[in-house]
Amino acid sequence: MAEYDLRRMQEEAVLRAREMQSRARFPHPPGGGQGRGKAAASEKSSPPPKEPPPPKEEGALAALFQDKERTVILALVLLLSQEEGHEDLLFALLFLLL
Repeated sequence: MAEYDLRRMQEEAVLRAREMQSRARFPHPPGGGQGRGKAAASEKSSPPPKEPPPPKEEGALAALFQDKERTVILALVLLLSQEEGHEDLLFALLFLLL
């Protein structure tokens, strides 16, 4: 009888492991385990979400000045390009802009 219990426990362990693997492959949305049936039913009845409007097209200058750090680096590049003897620093700043 001990062999029967051992085999039954092994089979149950295999079933639990397979169940956990199937749950890991298809994760459920966050929100808890209780009430999933009601949430799924309400999601099916609700209309599909509307697509957000496409982003506005901005000019090239507006795109350059969206990031403050890039703007500061661009200003430094412009200032250093007018002076002589700072080529290595100028190239380093240009590398940061990449």
